[in-house]
Amino acid sequence: MQESSITRQNRILLISVCVLIGAQINMNLFIDDFMVSIGILVIPVSFILMGRYPILPVTLLSAAGVLLSRVVTHWFRYESLNIRSYFPEMIFYLVYGLLFYSYCKKRENLLDQHSIPFLFFFDYFSNLTELILRLHQGAFTVKTQISILLVALSRALILWGILTVLTQYKFSLLKREHAQRYQRLLLLISKLNGEVLWMKKNTGLIEETMNSSYRLYNEMTRYQLPPELSRDALNVAKDIHEIKKEYALILRGLSDALDLNMNDEGMYLEDILMVLKNSLSLSCPDNKQLEMQLDIEENLYTRDHYFLMSILRNLFNNALEAAEDPLIVLTFRERQADESYLLEVEDNGPGIDPEDIDEIFSPGFSTKINYETGEVNRGLGLGIVQDMVETQWHGKVTVTSHPGQTIFRIQIPRKYWRGQSE
Repeated sequence: MQESSITRQNRILLISVCVLIGAQINMNLFIDDFMVSIGILVIPVSFILMGRYPILPVTLLSAAGVLLSRVVTHWFRYESLNIRSYFPEMIFYLVYGLLFYSYCKKRENLLDQHSIPFLFFFDYFSNLTELILRLHQGAFTVKTQISILLVALSRALILWGILTVLTQYKFSLLKREHAQRYQRLLLLISKLNGEVLWMKKNTGLIEETMNSSYRLYNEMTRYQLPPELSRDALNVAKDIHEIKKEYALILRGLSDALDLNMNDEGMYLEDILMVLKNSLSLSCPDNKQLEMQLDIEENLYTRDHYFLMSILRNLFNNALEAAEDPLIVLTFRERQADESYLLEVEDNGPGIDPEDIDEIFSPGFSTKINYETGEVNRGLGLGIVQDMVETQWHGKVTVTSHPGQTIFRIQIPRKYWRGQSE
């Protein structure tokens, strides 16, 4: 509560000081002591920038501050105390602040372009009130009325300009935020898509393990081994069966959710690479620099963008994790090759050990092992990458590697591009 009160007081003081500073930028329009300044604009502009604030305290403090500053300035210039000449200007600030407070009190939202006519009227009426105190009937002459109408119109146009610029700026930020959210959604779906494929392959392994456990139970029973061992084998088979049922429910739910998102329009290759490039830039370690080079012959279009994003994201991440040099250079190439398109992902990493290169596509193979904890970080797995390419597109993936250069080549038939995927 105390912190909130301090913040409130600071805001009141800050806005009031800004009004006072703005009031010093002024000009005499057509009579002595009638000063037109930009100080009054601070009251609505602060409401636009900072949101709701205590308008009445700001109005009172600003009006008193402007009066005091005028009187002090006059005293320094003429060595005489003159409050009467500047008192109407204080009334101008009070009237404007009260009108603005009444208007904002009834509004749920902040100011917008529809507020400009009201702000124009507040400005005009406040100036008119000040001039009535100064000129009495003379405030209603044609010249005077035209003058204060022009002043009100000028300040209203300034407010309109500020509102327009801020609205465009907020719209630009909103578009950028939506674009970032969409990119994160694409990456999430592509990652889930890869995990679902992995889970589907593991479904067969679970079934096979359950059958093996049940066969073991039958064999142990037939050879009349100790009953407790047979029961353990049967319990294992039952537990695996329960796991299989829960696994199938989770897999079905994920598959249904992905089907809802994967039935949308496809993406162009350049857009897919841009999403991945932005993601890699964020995940690159602070002590390393990422340079990504794109060599695209034709900006291809595919409806299987989630599969392609999963594959490329895995290859890029593998290169990023394996990199040892401070400068990581990733190169992506796309070329037409007979009836196929050839995609290449090259990195400048340490390369793949010759003894591992024949095993990297084997299911479950991984070189990312924490020898302290025994944890294996498989990621999506190159086995799944190969399975995606071969199963989804009837394509082919190969690799060549030596220290300083590793190239993965993915060959996909032309019919699976440009939305012609079956």
